[in-house]
Parts: sequence; C-alpha cells; structure tokens
Amino acid sequence: MSEKRKTPVRERKGKSHVKERKAVVSNVSMVQELTFDEALELFVTAKKAEGMRPRTIHDYYKHMEWFRRFLSEFYPDVTTIQQLTPEVIRSYITYMKDERSPYEGDERREKAIKGLSVNTINIRLRTLRVMCRFWYSEGYLSANPMEKIKLLKSDSVDDLTGFTDTEIKKLLGAVDTRQYSGFRDKIIMLLLLDTGIRINELVNIRIEHLDTKRLTLTIPAEVAKNRKSRDIPVSRKVMKMITELHEENKQYFDEQDYVFLTAYGEPMIPDTFRRRLWKYAEEAGVERATPHMFRHCFARNFLLNGGDVFTLQRILSHSDIATTRRYIQLDTEDIKAQHMKFSPVNKFL
Repeated sequence: MSEKRKTPVRERKGKSHVKERKAVVSNVSMVQELTFDEALELFVTAKKAEGMRPRTIHDYYKHMEWFRRFLSEFYPDVTTIQQLTPEVIRSYITYMKDERSPYEGDERREKAIKGLSVNTINIRLRTLRVMCRFWYSEGYLSANPMEKIKLLKSDSVDDLTGFTDTEIKKLLGAVDTRQYSGFRDKIIMLLLLDTGIRINELVNIRIEHLDTKRLTLTIPAEVAKNRKSRDIPVSRKVMKMITELHEENKQYFDEQDYVFLTAYGEPMIPDTFRRRLWKYAEEAGVERATPHMFRHCFARNFLLNGGDVFTLQRILSHSDIATTRRYIQLDTEDIKAQHMKFSPVNKFL
C-alpha cells in the first residue's frame, strides 16, 4: 500500500464488539436491556448477513449518530432502546423540523438556515422504522415505538428544485481552478450537471469506468443505488476535463484508480464535496446548495432542451417513471416559453 501523502497539493503544475446477552424469552421483564451501540451492532450484523451494501450500512451508522446526539442533548436518561417511546421520536421529528441545521459541521453556515428538508427527515425516520421493526421482531423490544409514527407530508416542491442558470454560473465562478482542488471541484459540478449522477456514485468513479471513445461512464452495480449497472453518456468537453484531471492525479500522487481525490491523494467522500459546495455557495451568494440539486437541474434542463421523459428515466436510473416526474419542476417562465414554442395555434396564425 502506498504511503499517504503528507502535504496537500495546492497549486496546479502546468468494529465495535457486541456484549454477550441472555437468550430472549417471552417474559418482557427478562429481556436484557440493550444500549444503542449494542442494538445497532445486532441490527447491522443481521443486515450484513442479508447482503446489505456497505454504503447503506454506513448511512445507518450516520443516522443513529445524529439520533443519539439529539438524545444526549434533550433526553440524556434515554440510554437503551427499551426506553424509546413514540413521544421521544415525535420530539426528534420536531427537532429536525425546527432546530437542526442542514449545514451542521460548517460553522459559517450552520446557523443560517434551521430545519431539515421533509425528504431528509423522512429518510432518517425510515432508518428508525426499519431498526425498531427489527428489534421488535427479534424480541428485543416489547413494543415497536415507530409503529404509529407517520412520515411527513409536504405541500411544497422546495425539496425537488434545482439551481437556476444564474446560480449555476455563480457557483462555477466561485471556483479557483488555479488550485488543484478547485479544478477538481469544477469538474465534479460539471459532471453532476452533465449526467445527473448521484454524488455517492460520482466519488466512486474509477478510471476503468470511463470510455473516452464512446463517451460513456459505467456505474457498476455495486455502486449504483438500485444495484443495477448502467452506462451514462458524457459530453465530450466534460470527458476531456476528466481525462486531464486523471493525468494531473498521476503527476501528484502514487498510482490511484479513483478519479476524484483529495489534496492528499485519497479518494473523496460525499461529505467532503458537500462542505466545499456550501463554501462556494456562501462566496457566490447562493442561499441553498446540495449536490442533489444538480441532479434536479439536469432533469429539468434535459426536458426543456428537447429530451424525452423516458430517456431521462433511464439516465437517472429510476425504476418508476413517477419518481422521474417528481424531479421535473417547471416554473412559470419555463411553462410560458414551452407554450410559445409548441402551441398548436402557431400553425394557423
């Protein structure tokens, strides 16, 4: 294994253990209490045996970490899963809606906007739901505290909007491509915008996934969210920039298959780019910025430029076209422009 680079590149050149527990019996009073760490490890062990992907397992750990942070602040006496109640979980929902910042970890932005999106809250509730269902079905809980907890409903489309063209230009303009990290970040933005790829898929791109002649990018099954391999078309200019980035990687670092690396030559993780994107957004005066907004932006512009929804469904790798339709939010100006272009009355006047 190559030695980790000790200094970052700046200027561009030309298992926790599960404690033994007693057998679970029908008498609830005999059930041994489990800390959240113990319960989580039991759950994860079972899911690994079922073939759960490492990325999903990683998300489970993250979601439990966030839940435990909430408990430590507001319910410090709740230390075992047997102490979980619907009331505690409803308080957690309120906390996520009104208190928790989507920019937690970024000191400059975490106080700017309060409350997580409905979609994000529901993702974390689904994690709690599947965990509680497992603990209950395995006999670790006498009742399922998530049984009557419902997911949130949203009447708005705020979670489904992408960037405006102006915001895209501002974000790209905030990137200093004289720096290695800036050049890499700009390519990431362009690839997200060009393909609608998910950030978790993007950071796992290896050089063998790229076909520079066919101008395609292969997302292998083990990386894809739905475990289905797919080929994505890539614009010629973007592919050229990716190739240039890979050549620079070979100058700065030891041999590395991954395309997108940190300034220390290690594979990037999604949160690294998320934080850098927030920084660019702050500098550019863009109020909200997430990698997934590029995906929505791609979907919207793909259709406005003449693409069809069925091809878009294939590119985005949606099993249900209804999901694809949720990505397409046209504002009034978009609708007006499309109407003026395609109105049947134009043939008769």
